[in-house]
Amino acid sequence: MSFVWTCLKSALRAQLASGRSWLLLLCLPLLTFGVRGVLPAEEASAPVRVGVVLPVRGGEEFWKKISARSGVVITFLAADEDQARRQVAAGRWDCALILPEDFEDRLARRDTYRLFTLLTGPGSTVYPLVRETAAACAAQLAAPGVAEDYLVDSGALDREEAAAARPRLEEELLEQQRVQVRLETADGRALEALELADSGVDGLLAGLTGVVLLVWALFTAMDLGRWLDSPFAQRLLPLRGRMELLLPRLAGALAPALASGALALLALERPWAYIWPLMPYLMFWGALALALARVPAAWKALPAVMPFVPAAALLLSPVPADLSLLFPALAPAVRWSPLSLYLRACAGSRGDGLALAAAGLAVTGILWALDQWKAREPALGKRQGA
Repeated sequence: MSFVWTCLKSALRAQLASGRSWLLLLCLPLLTFGVRGVLPAEEASAPVRVGVVLPVRGGEEFWKKISARSGVVITFLAADEDQARRQVAAGRWDCALILPEDFEDRLARRDTYRLFTLLTGPGSTVYPLVRETAAACAAQLAAPGVAEDYLVDSGALDREEAAAARPRLEEELLEQQRVQVRLETADGRALEALELADSGVDGLLAGLTGVVLLVWALFTAMDLGRWLDSPFAQRLLPLRGRMELLLPRLAGALAPALASGALALLALERPWAYIWPLMPYLMFWGALALALARVPAAWKALPAVMPFVPAAALLLSPVPADLSLLFPALAPAVRWSPLSLYLRACAGSRGDGLALAAAGLAVTGILWALDQWKAREPALGKRQGA
């Protein structure tokens, strides 16, 4: 244990003396705080766009009611289904409502089961508010008919009297008489609509932070591989296993990355929700760095593929857009990419964070077992020879 602790302290001192570490530690927080600071006020307060796909016939009254609810938070835009799918997939619209072709007939029959299709992407943020708004508009349209049926069925009025009372039933309630919907977080804190809409910027900054830390982990893999091939490390290998040599150096290399990422995410509205998933995220990439460092052909090839890594990580995540909506074959890759798992963990899915941690621990355990097996091979050979 004293050897591991000494190696860890040596690795941390080397990182503190490295200009590259200080560059990461300072530049990543400056980037996120800078983006948050220079974001134009009109961009930060711009309403979130939501598409509404109306049927070919009917739906005009629904459109009047839902479009009247456009404001500083959400703007509802009429569109066809293909346009709505493209805009949501590209991330230009947060989500989209699709009405069935028999929308008015179903409302007249009071058949509201699965009345809407809500099209969302992994980056959607305001869909709970959109869902409640659409339900409120549909209920407002169906309410006069429901009230009329109740009065007739209860015997309070006959059909002729109910028809005469229909204008009264269609009157809208005053503001103080309406049912108000209040959004809350899981801990009971009030969730403001503007805060909900602003979370898209947080997701973008968190995704960019994840990409920078991924690149740092790959550079760490190259450093570990280069050090493992050094004469000093080769002399230590017969005395200590690879994992015992590499793990302290890996921890020392990832410590500045964790600190830099945590500082960068302080620029977000809810920093802790984005900071704690950094630990399982770095555990996964750290385990992969250990695996790459053990294979010279792998870590020596990293400089050639490094320029493509950020682009691939972004394309296989919902940060700029969810390509799986346009290309369904990419859905498994997008769903299980480490950056997507990290962003889902930031959104509150602890299972995805645990999946990253479990994958990192599994890879580390396999590498450790492989070292133990290789260490026993010479001893087994000597016993058989004897």
